[in-house]
Amino acid sequence: MSHLIISGGTRGIGRACVSLFAGKGYKVSSLSRTGTPDNAVEGVLYLQCDVRDPDSVKSAVEKAVGENGPVDVLISNAGIAVSGLAQDFKYQDYRDVMDTNFGGLFNLAGAVIPYMVRQGKGVILATSSMWGQTGASCEALYSASKGAVDSYIKALAKELGPSGIRVNAVSPGAIDTDMMSGYDDEAKKVICDDTPLGKLGSPDEIAEVMFFLQSDKASFITGQIIGANGGYLI
Repeated sequence: MSHLIISGGTRGIGRACVSLFAGKGYKVSSLSRTGTPDNAVEGVLYLQCDVRDPDSVKSAVEKAVGENGPVDVLISNAGIAVSGLAQDFKYQDYRDVMDTNFGGLFNLAGAVIPYMVRQGKGVILATSSMWGQTGASCEALYSASKGAVDSYIKALAKELGPSGIRVNAVSPGAIDTDMMSGYDDEAKKVICDDTPLGKLGSPDEIAEVMFFLQSDKASFITGQIIGANGGYLI
């Protein structure tokens, strides 16, 4: 039975991934700052972890491996966003966004790679964003953090391929999650109008892309940033 470790598994895309993988019979270890949520998925191991802290990540991964066995799949999903004018961002905004969105991937990958190298196989996935590919006005920090994720994913794929480890990212467009709660209905309508498929994506749709990328059906795919944005970015 395969073992998935995922960060940010209690809400949105992460929650959808946890539910999908657990439903497919995977052992799932979910790492988050809150630990076990009220809407916990049965059979999932929930561990409290701050992905910004390498010691917290190392400890959580060791507990997950001790409980659920070797790591087959990692999904680095935990992320935050801040919006505003670039000149108004504070240094702490920079640290919070970069340490969570990119630092979380850096810490998680560093913790699981030794396990995957020893077993000669594994899949590392990250939740990126289309803004990491093209940039977004008033989302400069978020865009930069996701751009760093994309570059790191490509570099890891080159480095880890010879060890049998595939590395990819999913780059969602506008998805109906808590991150969209700051947008009013009019703003959401504008986004939908600018999206060829005419709608917001769902967390379940992104989870399905993640599941495909870690499966044997994607065995020749690595180093890719897979867009799932309804055609918004072409």
